[in-house]
Amino acid sequence: MKRLLLIISAICSLVAVYAEDRPIKVALLADLHITPNNDNDKIMPSLVEEINGNKYDLVIVAGDLTNIGSYDELRCAHNHLKQIKHRQIVTHGNHETTWSESGGKDFERLWGHNGCTTARVGEYLFVAFPAGPYVKMADGTAQDSARLKWVENQLKKGERGKIISICHYPLNGDLTNRDQVTSLMKRYGVSASLCGHYHKPQLMNFDSLPGIVGRSLMLPTGDGRNYGYTELVIRGDSIHIAEKVIGKPTEHRHTICQVTDSHINSITPSPATEPLEYSHFDAECIITDNAAIYTAAQRVDNTLYYGNSAGEVKAYSIDSKRFKWIYRFRDPIYSTPIVTEDKVIIATLSQGIVALNRYSGKRLWTNNDGNTFIGNGTLHDGYIYIGARGKMYKINCNTGQTAWCYTFGEAHPQAWPTVTGDKLIFGAWDCNLYCVDCNSGKELWRWSNGSKNRLFSPGNVVARVADDRVMIVAPDRYMTAIDLNSGEQIWRIKERKVRESTGLSSDGKVFYSKTMDGQMIAVPMDTNFYTELWCTDAGWGYDHSFCPLIVSDDIVYMSNRRGKVAAVSSSGELLGVGKFANSTANDLRIDSNDNIWASFIEGTIWRLRVVQKQIGQ
Repeated sequence: MKRLLLIISAICSLVAVYAEDRPIKVALLADLHITPNNDNDKIMPSLVEEINGNKYDLVIVAGDLTNIGSYDELRCAHNHLKQIKHRQIVTHGNHETTWSESGGKDFERLWGHNGCTTARVGEYLFVAFPAGPYVKMADGTAQDSARLKWVENQLKKGERGKIISICHYPLNGDLTNRDQVTSLMKRYGVSASLCGHYHKPQLMNFDSLPGIVGRSLMLPTGDGRNYGYTELVIRGDSIHIAEKVIGKPTEHRHTICQVTDSHINSITPSPATEPLEYSHFDAECIITDNAAIYTAAQRVDNTLYYGNSAGEVKAYSIDSKRFKWIYRFRDPIYSTPIVTEDKVIIATLSQGIVALNRYSGKRLWTNNDGNTFIGNGTLHDGYIYIGARGKMYKINCNTGQTAWCYTFGEAHPQAWPTVTGDKLIFGAWDCNLYCVDCNSGKELWRWSNGSKNRLFSPGNVVARVADDRVMIVAPDRYMTAIDLNSGEQIWRIKERKVRESTGLSSDGKVFYSKTMDGQMIAVPMDTNFYTELWCTDAGWGYDHSFCPLIVSDDIVYMSNRRGKVAAVSSSGELLGVGKFANSTANDLRIDSNDNIWASFIEGTIWRLRVVQKQIGQ
């Protein structure tokens, strides 16, 4: 018996040694960008066949499975991936979250989780987590403390030096809270971080943590394009990285040592995060929330109303510095609460539109037809106008009853609609701008930008109206003037790289927009051709923040993706630039004292106002 036990012990030891020495082979897919019937969709069966023909221990899909995150695209990607015979771990990327008409619920519906998932292969633990932007164009963020706590709890289950993290976004300056994330990774001995997003395979230095960027499904080449994925072989203390083009032999690219690698440390890391600086402003941080904030902060009297990514709608007393009440929903809140004389009305992802008592937070009524709300609504004459997937609603604030519902398609409106007289103007993520009769809900006209690319839509653009003109910009980088009554295009020009941010002067005579080069431009509303009054550079360079511009006391405010706010006079002088956060502002709102209230995605709310002194004086 003793001899038998010795034999069993020896066999177990040999098995353990073999298991420890046995390499782990991983297929890393990223940036599939599948739309039904596009070239990437058509190549997927060949990719699946090739992966199934190899002996992989794990297949990792590191985000951007689709182009706009629609249910049709997600279902198409899911149908392909479920044909893979090997174990999988799948998280989503910015193309699943930024333009998602379901606020990420469609991904959960198909994969059964919200992008946070793990897999254990031998002694190695793989931990995947998503990092937005969520619903709005911005830099990435690991969203909130609850999500990072989940990541930390998973990391605790792994062994130092044998943990691999997966996040679509590289853990560099494109992630607004990268310092927090990389310090967490290093604290628990993460070996390497896998990601996508940049499409080209490369090694990166994430604050001394090895970063491995997987190639996209399609890569352009000198003579066309090729399709493939990244292959990893983990053995001992090293990771061998190769590129696998469909139908061709595997080509080795790099070998790195896990955790500490001289080659990784020789790669320049991202610059350190800029410190906050707002000497040109009278400013104060009023709220630091424990979750991300994707709504505006609406001040009424001395109370701030807003929602967060934890599904909480909060009423905060500015005087007592305490919350009057907190109402909790199941899902993140992306739609800014609408405050009336006695109600706070919230549009939600899965619980319809809900009215709460403004003073107590008690639920008053619910309007729920099963649609998903992520966009902002406009309050006008006792009614709310708000869009959702394929529909625009007019809802009575007092009763919660739907006055009418205009059905236009499958895309979703996102920015707050513009009411002018008896007309409602809104854009949607289907390349169209719509004009609807406020009384009947009947379509009066629709204007199309002529593109088939839905990413170029005016879906999150606030239309500005004056002098019977409708002015918009859009991600296609065009500025367009449209006749309010007929819907006919007056002029359309790609003079500067505009995107989504618009504003209007107090007298309605000047249209303001922000460019992707960090400039503010002013254009007269009544011109029959493009005329530029002035262009002022804020000095912050490239920007893609969606936040609308706002005018207070003849000063125009705009913000960027890194938490900066610039103030420009109505004549074009730059009055001040301040940095208040590391993430973009959701919206800028004015109170009766001309204070600007800015909510930032990272979870802070600031009160600010520029000190009226031109820069350099």
